[in-house]
Amino acid sequence: ASLERKMKCGIGVCGSCCVGENNDVCVCKDGPIFTIDQLKTFPQFGAYKK
Repeated sequence: ASLERKMKCGIGVCGSCCVGENNDVCVCKDGPIFTIDQLKTFPQFGAYKK
Protein backbone atom coordinates (compact mmCIF):
# COMPACT_ATOMS: atom_id res chain seq x y z
CA ALA A 1 0.00 0.00 0.00
CA SER A 2 1.06 3.56 -0.55
CA LEU A 3 0.93 6.11 2.27
CA GLU A 4 0.42 9.79 1.75
CA ARG A 5 1.74 12.21 4.37
CA LYS A 6 2.59 15.88 4.30
CA MET A 7 6.27 16.00 3.44
CA LYS A 8 8.08 19.24 4.15
CA CYS A 9 11.71 18.36 3.39
CA GLY A 10 11.45 15.12 1.38
CA ILE A 11 14.68 13.64 2.83
CA GLY A 12 13.68 12.62 6.38
CA VAL A 13 15.25 15.53 8.26
CA CYS A 14 12.18 17.49 9.44
CA GLY A 15 10.16 14.52 10.79
CA SER A 16 6.82 15.77 9.49
CA CYS A 17 6.07 12.51 7.67
CA CYS A 18 7.34 10.07 10.33
CA VAL A 19 5.15 7.14 11.39
CA GLY A 20 5.61 3.96 13.37
CA GLU A 21 5.83 2.99 17.04
CA ASN A 22 8.49 5.58 17.81
CA ASN A 23 8.01 7.76 14.73
CA ASP A 24 11.11 6.07 13.36
CA VAL A 25 9.89 5.46 9.80
CA CYS A 26 9.88 8.40 7.39
CA VAL A 27 7.40 8.07 4.54
CA CYS A 28 9.56 10.30 2.32
CA LYS A 29 12.74 8.21 2.56
CA ASP A 30 11.53 4.75 3.69
CA GLY A 31 8.35 4.63 1.59
CA PRO A 32 5.82 5.59 0.41
CA ILE A 33 5.18 1.92 -0.43
CA PHE A 34 4.81 -0.39 2.60
CA THR A 35 3.71 -4.00 3.08
CA ILE A 36 0.60 -4.85 5.08
CA ASP A 37 2.83 -6.24 7.85
CA GLN A 38 4.62 -2.90 8.10
CA LEU A 39 1.33 -0.98 8.09
CA LYS A 40 -0.02 -3.06 10.98
CA THR A 41 2.84 -1.80 13.17
CA PHE A 42 1.98 1.87 12.55
CA PRO A 43 -0.41 3.09 15.28
CA GLN A 44 -1.28 6.06 13.06
CA PHE A 45 -2.48 3.85 10.18
CA GLY A 46 -6.23 4.18 9.76
CA ALA A 47 -6.50 7.25 12.01
CA TYR A 48 -7.51 10.53 10.44
CA LYS A 49 -5.73 13.66 11.59
CA LYS A 50 -5.55 16.99 9.86
